[in-house]
Amino acid sequence: MPHDALQRHPITTGRAAFTISASLLTLLIGSGTVYGYNALRPVLIQDGAFNELCQEGETDCSEQRLGLNFAETMCFFVVDIIALPCGILVDKIGLRGVSYWLSAMYALGFLAILMASQTKISYLYVIGLLLLAAAPCCTYLTGLASGKMLKGASNTFYVSSLVSLCYEVSPMFMYLLQIVIPEYLSFSTAFSIFGAITVALSVSTGMFHMTAAEAYEIDQVHGLVSEKESIVESDVEETESCCDPGEGYAQSSIYEHALNPRFLLHLMFMTVVNTKNQFYVATFADQIDYFASPEESANVNKIFDVGFFVSALVVTPIVIAFLGAFRGRFDIIFSVLWAMTMMHAIPNTFGKESHTCQMFAMMIFFLLKPLKWAASAEFLHHPPYRLSMYGRLYGIVNISCGAGALTIYPLTRFAFEYFEGSFFYSNLILTILEGTIFVFPLYLYLERQNHTKFTRHLIHESTALLRGASVSSKSKLEL
Repeated sequence: MPHDALQRHPITTGRAAFTISASLLTLLIGSGTVYGYNALRPVLIQDGAFNELCQEGETDCSEQRLGLNFAETMCFFVVDIIALPCGILVDKIGLRGVSYWLSAMYALGFLAILMASQTKISYLYVIGLLLLAAAPCCTYLTGLASGKMLKGASNTFYVSSLVSLCYEVSPMFMYLLQIVIPEYLSFSTAFSIFGAITVALSVSTGMFHMTAAEAYEIDQVHGLVSEKESIVESDVEETESCCDPGEGYAQSSIYEHALNPRFLLHLMFMTVVNTKNQFYVATFADQIDYFASPEESANVNKIFDVGFFVSALVVTPIVIAFLGAFRGRFDIIFSVLWAMTMMHAIPNTFGKESHTCQMFAMMIFFLLKPLKWAASAEFLHHPPYRLSMYGRLYGIVNISCGAGALTIYPLTRFAFEYFEGSFFYSNLILTILEGTIFVFPLYLYLERQNHTKFTRHLIHESTALLRGASVSSKSKLEL
């Protein structure tokens, strides 16, 4: 970014650092209830959630577990659909306004669970869990967008990678609850402390996050909007009538980008890769059980469970280094990402009875998991996409990935009903689909080549004109 653009950047370095740090801590501490639900489940059973479904004097019955499974299913449904409405709000009222709404959602979520613990009214547990599933999903989005507060436009990959790290590691706090409840703290005390810290961090994030006006200023600094289209602080009173993020240029632009082959291919790429990854996680134990002995299966599953959370700490520095080394070269980034998906899919599909193949596929998955979301976030951070449309574009990607995940159940049923629990053909279908998505990095490569040729042609034409002008001037001087 040119020096004069840096001077015009509306966010100070100190404010950016504080906001990003508070956002990361909010995500780390408050996002574990969905993906750490397996660890939270025993705590909820112990507290008496859905205990009224059991016979008198009975605990941990099948009906109680079904009730908890229902709550978990609804949480995953909310996570899949909430990103787009949240993204629309981010683009409409700004990141600061959305952060305050998220603070209220966190507070109400923890309050509902605390009330449920006191009254043993099960639907209050469900309401609390749903709120605590929706709020982190939106916090993830606001955390990604906070990368644009940095003055170096090409440094957003640090924030994208760290946001993915915090989201991946956050379930460990649910395992921590298993340790402290009831040995050291009561359920109510632990959740009160947990909730107070999360809400305080979320409010702190909101106090210093970007407004919609500042997001437009940043788009202007990066050359993505003109002076006429931008919103500046001195014109705040006029923003509702002439520069609303939901109207005019921004509104027409979002449709143009969403229907452009560049974005549609990215959408297809992320949907296919995410569907395969979620299918792998959802059916991992069943796939291993099909060929392994009970002892071997237990060991492999234990390695997977530990690695699922711990690997992010090891992988994130690699992701940061990779995205930093190839910043802006999305043809290379997504080519490597595609190669990794195939390196995971092929041994997972064709090496089903090989312990070595399955361990190799697992290691690739641990690296692939945080990289794909960090790469997608970086892709949407860079031109031609604007910060003022980031929320909606991210929401569309998330909705599409959620829709792809709906295929997990039919593919699983296909394996059990027709192939006696063998997942070979289900994996083969997904592997073939992953092979086709190489078209996206190929498109980005051809796009870059065309841009390079155009730039060279422009330089050549400009040089010829300058030489012609120089010769003409020299001839006039001689005359």
